[in-house]
Amino acid sequence: MRHVPAVLVIGPADPTSASGVAADVLSVARHGAYPLSVVSEICLRDTTHFDSRVALDPELVVDQARMILEDVPVAAIKLSVPGSVGLTAALAALAADYGEVPLVLEAPSVMLHEDDADDSPLAAAVELLLPQAVALVADAGVCRRLVAASFDGDESTLRVEDLGAALCATGVEHVLVLGAPAGGQVVHLLHGRDGVLRRDAFARAPQPVLGLSSSVAAALAAALAGGGAVVASVPAALHFAHQAEARALRLGMGTAVADRGAGA
Repeated sequence: MRHVPAVLVIGPADPTSASGVAADVLSVARHGAYPLSVVSEICLRDTTHFDSRVALDPELVVDQARMILEDVPVAAIKLSVPGSVGLTAALAALAADYGEVPLVLEAPSVMLHEDDADDSPLAAAVELLLPQAVALVADAGVCRRLVAASFDGDESTLRVEDLGAALCATGVEHVLVLGAPAGGQVVHLLHGRDGVLRRDAFARAPQPVLGLSSSVAAALAAALAGGGAVVASVPAALHFAHQAEARALRLGMGTAVADRGAGA
């Protein structure tokens, strides 16, 4: 019987499939791993507008995740950082029980559309989840919000390199900061505890496309599940995400979504 590595994705149900478990299942499968999925939140959104994330009961989410983890030898976990302190704490406890399994965190771009008056979910993620992760994937704006929620001082003056360094100081092994502007390109910076490890530049998409961080994080988790190392696996994960972005689909009246489909 053929064996393939399994990746557990934990995240929101996004009806656009631009992000969340539906997007992650496609990305993981495209990389030859078997996707297992647990829904942790419900996204209220369409391609035009993001309204909110609604957390499911933490006990229910963790119980379902434990059932899968006790049944299947999961080779990597990809987790979308929740918008709820209670759910974050529950998932952090779960991750601690499976510390031998590589954990890839995605801090989703929807955080930029959520109420910035309450940063407690972000602070909880920095304190409880980041120290357990082999990698955090987030765009520069989200990284800035994470730093603002968790550190003293004015984060608005920090360079992208400084954001990565600040987040690495929390204990996360790697931080991949997506989308630093550079003229007609976007530059992605992979930070380690000793500084910037990689700079990868890609042509800027001609139109906004939803889902880049989701594609990168899920592809990276699949690579780790197959035995890859973070630094060596990042270029292929970025290439996959940008190819999916280049094939973007305009499904509705709003922003295009990345095409990760098997027929692409």
